Amino acid sequence: MRPKGSLFGIVVLLVLVAGVAVSSPALAQSVGAGLNAVGNAAGIAGGNNDIYTIIGRIINIALGFLGVILLGLLMYSGYEWMTSGGDPKKVDTAKTRIRNAVIGLVVIMSAFAITNFILNALLEATGGSGGGIFGAGPGGSGGGFPGSSGSLGGGIIESHIPARDATGVPRNTAIVITFKEPIKISSIIKDDDHGTPSDLTDDATSNTTIGLNSDAVKVYVTGQRDHALTTVQARVRFTPDRKTFVIKPVDYLGSPTENTNYTVEFLGGSSSGSSILREDGTPAFSGAFASGYKWQFEVSTIVDLTPPHVTTVVPRAGGSFAPNIVVQVNFSEPIDPTSAAGIWHDGHGFTNLQLAATPSAGGAATRPNGEFKISNNYQTVEFVSDLACGTNSCGRTVYCLPTDNSVAVEVLSPTLSDTPPQAALTASGYDGVVDMAGNALDTNNDGTVNASDNRYGWTFGTTGAPNLTPPTIKSTSPSAGNLSESSNLAVDRKPTATFDSLLQSSTVNTDNVQMSTNESASMADTFWWSVSQDPLNASGALADIGDDVVAGRIDVDHRIFLPASSTGAVPVYQTSFKSGLQNVYQNCFNPAGSDACRADASNPNCCDGRVQPGGCAAPHSP
Repeated sequence: MRPKGSLFGIVVLLVLVAGVAVSSPALAQSVGAGLNAVGNAAGIAGGNNDIYTIIGRIINIALGFLGVILLGLLMYSGYEWMTSGGDPKKVDTAKTRIRNAVIGLVVIMSAFAITNFILNALLEATGGSGGGIFGAGPGGSGGGFPGSSGSLGGGIIESHIPARDATGVPRNTAIVITFKEPIKISSIIKDDDHGTPSDLTDDATSNTTIGLNSDAVKVYVTGQRDHALTTVQARVRFTPDRKTFVIKPVDYLGSPTENTNYTVEFLGGSSSGSSILREDGTPAFSGAFASGYKWQFEVSTIVDLTPPHVTTVVPRAGGSFAPNIVVQVNFSEPIDPTSAAGIWHDGHGFTNLQLAATPSAGGAATRPNGEFKISNNYQTVEFVSDLACGTNSCGRTVYCLPTDNSVAVEVLSPTLSDTPPQAALTASGYDGVVDMAGNALDTNNDGTVNASDNRYGWTFGTTGAPNLTPPTIKSTSPSAGNLSESSNLAVDRKPTATFDSLLQSSTVNTDNVQMSTNESASMADTFWWSVSQDPLNASGALADIGDDVVAGRIDVDHRIFLPASSTGAVPVYQTSFKSGLQNVYQNCFNPAGSDACRADASNPNCCDGRVQPGGCAAPHSP
């Protein structure tokens, strides 16, 4: 019979080998119930789909299954040895199988390391993410998530189209990005702005088409960075505030026969010619986000020829409203910002959307001065006048439309090109509202656009007294303060908050709606979030054509959460709603509160349903 010491040594060897297998990122990703979560975290269900990443994921899964098989062989051989009863033939067979299994395990681990090194090198050489085919495992550096993404939400980027990892993107789409601060125009447009960024009069073609600065902005088929669009292959337009840029490829993206993955990069660094700079010349990307910003999407085989239409408007037609109400138009799809945003002042400026106010007591109609702002992932346009009429409870100025007036609003459809529903792009840009593919507004929502589709309009009235009622949160999902509902969430769960009134869409942004987490600092440039608002009708459903909009729901999209089983610390995420949020009457979310939590001037914050004076504590492990 084999000595007890030998059996003890075998058991110890098996335990050590099992520990190596389970602790290995390659093998751990194939074990038990964590497979789904880790697969999502690695992006197998739809992340970076370049050829090297796909190959890496396939190899990763294959190596994991082989590791589990070898672990099973080791355990079986150990059992066979311990139950051999001293039979030399059985002992030799078990020993040989154990030796071969250990050798196989070493080979697999070596193959994993070599493959990871080679594929990551290929990724970096071709413009891929690098360091993220297998990743360092959740909680490590990068956690297996793509880097250069944290600027969305946590940094200088507010939103962009197409969205991260979007699918079904039409071939004739524009690529649009909005920054939180004005950007030096020459960062994105080749050799432009003439050194006077605040004066657009010397940018003769600033409203039409200018060549892309391909040194600082890369648009390419994923894995083919050396073949990024050149200056003459992509044209750029921008909004007057120099925050939003519309990149329109000269030729259609992708292929008519197969879907194609694309990558877009906005480069970081301090070089004025090959990085994105703020208007004052400082780097737009800094700190943890210094590498810049990068995302991917999938272009379909389809060319978009479906025109957009108006879905809901605020104020509703025929009603009478306080003069501090914001005029809001919601569209069926994202709209080209250069066709729907602008300023009207003293008879000059933006004309694609128009307001005319006529005194109820009689008199001539006037057009109020003010600004049309696009927001809500480019699906909402709002008008705010420049006529100050007081302050809200946060001390910010409130602006009013003319009091006791009848206000007529018109949204213009542009001149059509020779190939409707495509609009004509003139020397002054589009002369009406178009979607991201350049399709003209369908004003009567019949699915077609022709000469009769020239404008969409409605009329409402204003009273003499402002509405000063602040908004409150009616409900959240997950429920604030409910630990059981806020635990064990799906990694892709999107937090939401429903308010008692519709919010001013331009205030629903990532400065006023924030997500924070206890993830390690090394993962800061992987975590992103974006926000949007859904208009709701009286029944709480998504408002549609003809509905009276009475409330708004904020939705928070984000990089998937870390699964709790994958890291030593429990991952915690916190969604915060700031007092910068305002409703359509420009009343701020202050004192911040809900039906269950009423804050006041001395205790202005509600944190998980509890009133407190200071800000909500940073996320921490329970």
